[in-house]
Amino acid sequence: MTILIILPAPGEVSGEPARASGEPRPVFSTVPGLAPPVVPQRHPVLVREEPPPAPAQAGNWRSSAEVDARIEAISRSVTMGALEVLAGVRPLQQLARWMDFEEFERLQLRTNLVRGRGQGRLHRNVRILRVRVCPVSPGVYEVAVAAAETDRVRAVALRLELRRGLWKVTALEIG
Repeated sequence: MTILIILPAPGEVSGEPARASGEPRPVFSTVPGLAPPVVPQRHPVLVREEPPPAPAQAGNWRSSAEVDARIEAISRSVTMGALEVLAGVRPLQQLARWMDFEEFERLQLRTNLVRGRGQGRLHRNVRILRVRVCPVSPGVYEVAVAAAETDRVRAVALRLELRRGLWKVTALEIG
């Protein structure tokens, strides 16, 4: 069964009243482009005002040299440990204290994939060449590390956050 509904053309007024209310049918105006016609509303919709934006933190926030040194040391250790885990010369459990649970699982999955390729030791003699610490906000740091292996140099990016008094790696990307 097919139902055919015939509507008046845009701008056309039908003298026939609407069946439900008895009032004349509304006039539909055309809108340029492919937009649907604009239907006037009898009761305007109330729009809530947006709350004012939260004040931004001071733009000149700086971290202390002691915290920067601590973050650099943690980043060096975690980077070297992660590369040794991928090589198969260090157990992954040794990094559990420093890593967030999601990142720990991601590193475990990547380690399983690398070891599944059947190659022997992939990474030898890892040396940290450079560590660049960037404070984002109080308790949040992003770090870029350049690590040299036997045959190549790798870039590692980390995000460290202070959680319950402990520094945790919440993001780890190994290039």
